[in-house]
Amino acid sequence: MELRSCLRSPLKLPIKLATSNKEVNCITRDFGMGGMFIELEDVDLKAGEETQVIFSIHHDTGDRTHKISAKIAHLSDGGLGLSFSKPDTATFRTLQELLKYTKKKNLH
Repeated sequence: MELRSCLRSPLKLPIKLATSNKEVNCITRDFGMGGMFIELEDVDLKAGEETQVIFSIHHDTGDRTHKISAKIAHLSDGGLGLSFSKPDTATFRTLQELLKYTKKKNLH
């Protein structure tokens, strides 16, 4: 049984996962204030690797790009789990905005 400190909500959102030496386009499966699961096949990444999650949210004034620092927590068939590392105020606000966006668009 997997233990999580935060609940997750289903979310299909295109993102870019950036490491020190590559960028990969993928889709989220779910997210919470502490992390997210990314649907991804056959990518050479390792647990513990630091990443940036890059995504855009459309607002009335246009698209706004967000970046969140994360660490690969685990790899599994069909994807990987990310843990948001060193959350700061900006990260927390970004996650709150993402949650509001999913509710507004009825994505979860």
